[in-house]
Amino acid sequence: MIFITDDDKEIISEEIKFNYQEGSGYYRHVTYSDGGFRQFDKETGELIGSSYASDQENLPKME
Repeated sequence: MIFITDDDKEIISEEIKFNYQEGSGYYRHVTYSDGGFRQFDKETGELIGSSYASDQENLPKME
């Protein structure tokens, strides 16, 4: 499991949203000052979505 730190970007908003794609659970949607975002599973803290190219290899693979 890989955890991403927010040290290099300023957080401008953070929301907890329902995970409709999964059908259960919630995720944390974090928006940064550069306009990018990351999404983290609320229960595990795992990165599940991101607008950053550098994060793409760390995202869960779609089957």
